[in-house]
Amino acid sequence: MTSRRRPVYLTIAEKYEIICMRVKGNIRQVMMTKYGIVPSTLHIILANSEKIKKQHMTISSLRRRRIRDLERVLYHWYLRCKERKVEITGADIQRKALEINKEINGNPNFKPSNSWLQKFKERHRITTWDIRGNTPFVKTLGEGNSFIKTFNCTLESRRFKMENVYNAVYTTLMWKAVPENTCIFKNAKSKESIKMCEDYVTALFCANATGCHKLPVLIIGNHSTFCSFETNAFTTIYRSNIGASMDSTIFKQWFKEHFLESVKGRQQENKREVKYLLLLDNTPLLHDINDIYHMDPLVTVIMTTSDVSSNRQPMNRGIIKCFKRMYRIELLKSIRPLSIFNTVEEMIDLHKELRMWDCCRIVHDAWSLVDKEILINSWDGLLRPPDMGSIIRTGIWNADILKAIAFLRRLPGCERCEQNDVLNWFNIDNGYDIVKKICTDEVLREFENNTLGRENINICRDEVGPSQAKI
Repeated sequence: MTSRRRPVYLTIAEKYEIICMRVKGNIRQVMMTKYGIVPSTLHIILANSEKIKKQHMTISSLRRRRIRDLERVLYHWYLRCKERKVEITGADIQRKALEINKEINGNPNFKPSNSWLQKFKERHRITTWDIRGNTPFVKTLGEGNSFIKTFNCTLESRRFKMENVYNAVYTTLMWKAVPENTCIFKNAKSKESIKMCEDYVTALFCANATGCHKLPVLIIGNHSTFCSFETNAFTTIYRSNIGASMDSTIFKQWFKEHFLESVKGRQQENKREVKYLLLLDNTPLLHDINDIYHMDPLVTVIMTTSDVSSNRQPMNRGIIKCFKRMYRIELLKSIRPLSIFNTVEEMIDLHKELRMWDCCRIVHDAWSLVDKEILINSWDGLLRPPDMGSIIRTGIWNADILKAIAFLRRLPGCERCEQNDVLNWFNIDNGYDIVKKICTDEVLREFENNTLGRENINICRDEVGPSQAKI
């Protein structure tokens, strides 16, 4: 007894390939052998060639649209993360591509290979330094040299005094974060209220190159009921925005009402008009240089070029890291019980009671502790040759770590915190995924509502590589 032949199921793409083989003159036997089909099946395919061609065109069009949607959502996710100063690596983009592809019902066979990543970077002009997280600054000295020369020529030709040269940078601050090996974190995790420790704000810092003038920190939160006038006891500025993120409106308001007013104040002190320069990073989504350039003829605004790493920004060369260490030590002081007989439960309650007012106060105190030497040395990467640049000593970090450990060991339920716990806590804004998740939710929500900005992304079949699998 002969066994029945197992039926062969062909995809539309395979049927289309058979039709193409026939057009090229291949004989029927070759096609039947290649796909394991019988003459009757081949006859049906060829007889329905026009219908199959239309189906293939429809599927190809859908596949291209899915690829464009994935690219658009992923690129906007990348931009949102960069806006919030979140470090992104190539592996982050590949993982997020898989996640977004699944969320938008993309190609189930999509694979974000290294070749695909390289093409993605090329299409969107993303440099190696844009997505190279945790890279020591000393390894990037060769990059952006043309901008550095131009910047120094501008300082010299226009005779800017260094006390009138400023840098402004914004970053994300997880303002209620605590070390994981504390009773506060463990309690939040056990009660599935970990978001309490993940609450974050955006902070904008600005200071001059000689360290003699630090502007008040601008804090952007999502607590609309908290107003800036509530910070009159200290100098921190507060603004509210959805997602606690910086946008062009808030930045322009800060530039006009705080930076320019500060410049005018110094001019009155000097009793003469002098020229000022403000250095910004290359994030055109948040500040249109043409929009603010002409607000004051005495102020020159310069943005770094796209080939310049964010590590070239003076604020990113030790100032913000120092501030965050100071902030977290001051946070411990704020939740320290008044008596040695306090309990773990009271410690947890003290942390729960922290409000945005406390955040702004702690920011003020921490910013005042960033000393002049750090502010001056941070400009080495732009103003001085590499061999004259200051060396950031690990001793400063170690001293701050030991200081934090000393505070933690006096707090109920925090005595077991070790050096690694504190080090991870100091760097938690860089390594934590909470901001990346928030950015993902934002772009997916806008994609679903059809409000996500559209990019002119041209994707050819041979560009996508292994991810362009058959449907």
